[in-house]
Amino acid sequence: MDPIRFPHAPHPIAPASQTACYSPWLKIKMLIRAALTMPWSPEDWPEIRQHLKWVLAEESRRRRQGWLD
Repeated sequence: MDPIRFPHAPHPIAPASQTACYSPWLKIKMLIRAALTMPWSPEDWPEIRQHLKWVLAEESRRRRQGWLD
């Protein structure tokens, strides 16, 4: 997360090397929570909606695979 592009973000997201131990369903839940709770500007919402559709589809796929049971 670029602090210049997202100045309202309280904490940067950890690099991939530090999040490798997180399970896939936890990463998805964190992305959904971040997308819905961050105060995005109106200019950012088209991009957020695009990513949110993918994340929700990924959550559905993981649920069908049994990750979220």
